[in-house]
Amino acid sequence: MNNKQSLLANLYTFNIAAKSLSFTIAGEELFLTQGAISQRIKQLELQLGFTLFIRLTRKLELTEEGKRLWDVLDSSLETIFSEIEDIQFNELSGELYIGVAPTFAQSWLMPRLPEFQALYPSLDLKIRVKASPLDFKHEPVDLAIYYSNGQHPDLHCEKLFDEYLTPICTPHYAQKFTQHPFNMNNACLIHCTESLDSIRTDFEWTYWLSMTNKPTPTQTKNYVFNHSEMAISAVRNGMGIGIARTNLISTYLENGELITPFESIASNLSYNLICPKGHEHRPKYQAFTRWLQRKIKEQG
Repeated sequence: MNNKQSLLANLYTFNIAAKSLSFTIAGEELFLTQGAISQRIKQLELQLGFTLFIRLTRKLELTEEGKRLWDVLDSSLETIFSEIEDIQFNELSGELYIGVAPTFAQSWLMPRLPEFQALYPSLDLKIRVKASPLDFKHEPVDLAIYYSNGQHPDLHCEKLFDEYLTPICTPHYAQKFTQHPFNMNNACLIHCTESLDSIRTDFEWTYWLSMTNKPTPTQTKNYVFNHSEMAISAVRNGMGIGIARTNLISTYLENGELITPFESIASNLSYNLICPKGHEHRPKYQAFTRWLQRKIKEQG
């Protein structure tokens, strides 16, 4: 039994060290000295009968055997810890009130939400969609998911994932400027201000043009929507060329209804989970947050 316990402890130590490729960082995470980590790894190598790390002058590298073991071990431990979390939280009850931007709720969250419902059947969710940020002091919302720069000094803010911007249009609309692929003069530009109401209406188009060094179109028409799905609908109906957030348009690109005639760029904004400070430790919050993190990781 002691040998098995020792092996399990050493395997966990190896998993931490393999992630960082540093005995020093692993020691800090496990509250052990660098020497203690090194000793555990040596003991594990003796237990297994093969070498796990190549010890270079200033860095570590995994051996081929070490890479194979870590690949299996890391995914196995993640599955175990995920199952433990589900067991811990599956008896949660009560209500969790979530605020979220409309199109993100519809395009990204809703298709995944049935899984959360199945995991936590006793927990009631209340979803409020709102294109502008919520005021936690005056609105009864527990947490929110919003598209922002992540600067919320008075709140707990956790980045979920980054967003990218790309122009979109129908294949037919694209034919109007295929002879001059970087010339959108006379096009109708579709703007979206969802989650960006406090910023100028042409913010995303202006940012994309500046980051791609494209000339500003002249003599354009402009349609502005404060709801992403409405802006996308205008593009789908051939009204113009829009600037879209890539996480919200995958369905339309996959079925060929819309195309991306130009390159995408990092938007410099991200989807963030926000709540009053200290609330992030509550079990209901942690259950939802950890479920979100798993879904994002699956998304890749």
